[in-house]
Amino acid sequence: MTRHSYVTGPWSGGQGKVHVPARNITSPTGTIIRGRFPSVAARRMVGFEQLLERDTLYLCDFAPQVADIREQPFKLQYAMGNKVRHYTPDYALILKDGSILIVEVKPARSLAKPDIYEKLLYIRDAMQRQGHQFIVLSGDTIRAPHRLNNLKQLHRYLRPPFSAEDMLVKQQLSDRFGTSTQVAMRLLSQRLRSTAPILRLLAHGQVSCDLDQPITADTRITLTKQEADYVFVDSL
Repeated sequence: MTRHSYVTGPWSGGQGKVHVPARNITSPTGTIIRGRFPSVAARRMVGFEQLLERDTLYLCDFAPQVADIREQPFKLQYAMGNKVRHYTPDYALILKDGSILIVEVKPARSLAKPDIYEKLLYIRDAMQRQGHQFIVLSGDTIRAPHRLNNLKQLHRYLRPPFSAEDMLVKQQLSDRFGTSTQVAMRLLSQRLRSTAPILRLLAHGQVSCDLDQPITADTRITLTKQEADYVFVDSL
């Protein structure tokens, strides 16, 4: 996992359960799709302004470090050339250690444009001066082949909290197959007479597999925990 040094700045993220965005998410217009995402990490519906932002929220929900998500968290003034400009981040991720990570979501084609890239560098410098860690997630990172589809498939199994019954299932499988052996999904499903318990264990990171390949009956499952680190890859 890429390591970052997180520093709390003027905005601490210390709000109640009701989050009021710094800028209202406007109604859908043209081909732009806006809406709300049922976030497990935030325990509420989180707004998004494009489908790439929605897909980012899938990644955030599966990152065990993320304790909360705030869309449009604050407004920032920054100087670029001889002008003062305004910027509102896409998301602030409140991590379990209390630190905050500011996230901007951009299509890869936008990051390839020199003017946009330069603007983001100015924003990053302004963020750092205020004590915020800032990263840019590109569409290539967010929509890595197969991984996003796998997370979308697993998301409904993430919503119910991990239970004692789930832990018992994992223990039974570990006792039968061991924790270091890779076992085909098909064999585990036959043992439990259902695929759903395995998908729940995968969703909650209690077992692991190669998420960059499609999840099928032939997927090799390792009965050890899986750490998600793809949210924290800076594309800037």
